[in-house]
Amino acid sequence: MASLHHLPCLLLSLWLTQFPAGFASDASIKATFINPLSCSAKIMTCNASLYHINISLNKEQIASFYSVFPSEVNPIKHNSKQDYLISVPCSCKNISGTVGYFYDTTYKVKPSDTFYDVSNQIYSGQPLSVKEELPKFVPEANFPIHLPCGCVESDSQIVVTYTVQEHDTLSDIGILLSAKIDNIENMNKNMTENPSFIVVGWVLFVPMEKNGLKTSKTGIRPKWIILIGIILAVTLLSICTLILLLYRRRTPEKKVEVPNKSVSRSSKSLAAHRSFSLHNQLLHKENMEDGPVFESDGPVIFGVEQIEEATGYFDETRKIGEGGYGSVYFGVIGEKEIAVKKMKSNSTKEFFAELKVLCKIHHINVVELLGYASGDDHLYLVYEYVQNGSLSEHLHDPLLKGHQPLSWTARTQIALDAAKGIEYIHDHTKARYVHRDIKTSNILLDEGLRAKVADFGLAKLVGRTNEEDIIATRLVGTPGYLPPESVKELQVTHKTDVFAFGVVLAELITGQRALFRDNREPEKMKSLITVIKKIFQDEDPESALEAATDGNLRSNYPMEDIFKMAEIAEWCLSEEAVERPEMREIVVMLSQIMVSSIEWEASLGGNSQVFSGVFNGR
Repeated sequence: MASLHHLPCLLLSLWLTQFPAGFASDASIKATFINPLSCSAKIMTCNASLYHINISLNKEQIASFYSVFPSEVNPIKHNSKQDYLISVPCSCKNISGTVGYFYDTTYKVKPSDTFYDVSNQIYSGQPLSVKEELPKFVPEANFPIHLPCGCVESDSQIVVTYTVQEHDTLSDIGILLSAKIDNIENMNKNMTENPSFIVVGWVLFVPMEKNGLKTSKTGIRPKWIILIGIILAVTLLSICTLILLLYRRRTPEKKVEVPNKSVSRSSKSLAAHRSFSLHNQLLHKENMEDGPVFESDGPVIFGVEQIEEATGYFDETRKIGEGGYGSVYFGVIGEKEIAVKKMKSNSTKEFFAELKVLCKIHHINVVELLGYASGDDHLYLVYEYVQNGSLSEHLHDPLLKGHQPLSWTARTQIALDAAKGIEYIHDHTKARYVHRDIKTSNILLDEGLRAKVADFGLAKLVGRTNEEDIIATRLVGTPGYLPPESVKELQVTHKTDVFAFGVVLAELITGQRALFRDNREPEKMKSLITVIKKIFQDEDPESALEAATDGNLRSNYPMEDIFKMAEIAEWCLSEEAVERPEMREIVVMLSQIMVSSIEWEASLGGNSQVFSGVFNGR
């Protein structure tokens, strides 16, 4: 009876072996089994990994397709083949009625593409096929790709979404991804009655041990590694000694030549020397309060000529922003669109602050620093270009600025994205940073209306202890976003950012600026902080909130979710810093609101205008 019971599975396995490995045919995707992991109320978001079966893409192309930075794409060997593990943020979502953990990206459809080819050849057969979305898979469309991922409660594990390849066994997969077979079986119980039987094309969730599997095996290999290490060390020491001896012999000759060179310099050479001197400061500035500026994987150093050509010699028509420490210009280097911040050379403090933070931070919700340049009494920071401008432009008189009003679900996603970016610099970097200037004009929106935190010119390093307050030498930040302790005592903690984020949430709800003119007394400015606090002091807070909600939403929103977001805003705006939540708590709460808002949107049945990020289409 047992053999008859497994006969259909065996026939399926034999049928699948007729197709080549690598998922190059549509047939393999038809056999793909995707059953997303159910969400846990305890964990709404986490970091996860996607396994990419590589056919012919390079690291940069893979990063582009998955909407991550190249640093998030890590090589892994599968037998003799080079595959990749891609680090992504994973969150609980409702995809057309399928609730589970997903990571979303977009793919620009080419004329000859089919969904199945793209799924197989680029995304390793992992995307969820959504029947309602497939008609939108047309040339030039930015098509949503929903990739299943997973979260676990154990801090020592990270879930890898893995597509079974030809000749794989659970044991092979466990060794490849440092996972215990029992754990793999437990995580994929709902796939088959016989968990040890797997089929090419199935998508498995593998709980990978972050520090690898512990093993007691010892043998001859470690001895060989030690021996090779000793030989290499001795060889390297010999080479260094030889180079040092040669250098000392040549030194007297160089000393004689230096005066002659300096005498013959032209004025042009002197100018070049000044530029080099400034450049040297950038590379070797060690007197900063919290360590050196660069790490080994620092940004690209551009020439001033490159920057000038890229921006049309800073043509005023290319100016896309103006701040307290410089102007921002649109540019193009090669085929890459960039944004260049041009700063006066006396703005070195802000320049180094931003450079130092962004050199060490790589996150999808933080604007990416591509490089820098110096010369002609100016400093230049080169960033990725974020197409849709700032959140402020989309909230305050959006139609006058050429934007359609944001829908409620778009606002919820933006709030969650921004919260994740701030949480990252607070909790997931070696050093904890405080942004100190969180506001809607420093939150940028990309082509898909996903948010990125920008402008780290005022960022500050703080400790991770309870005694982490910093006393600033001057009041910095933007009026309307500053907490009481910063205004009265110049105190700076990570709760400074939390307070400012509360104001951002209030702007998302009301559509008002942090400071705006009172209609009753036009000569006076009104604070949005006061508006939020008065709402919760009212006898009927829900009615008061409804009256204050942005008219551009046209009453298309779930009142329960708006109320929850307003409660988070009020909590963030607590007078005492210790009473405010941590950003990681805010991320969890906003994730829950996001899921609830998606479910509300789905309940409208697809006839509502809220189904796009903006009311009249993107």
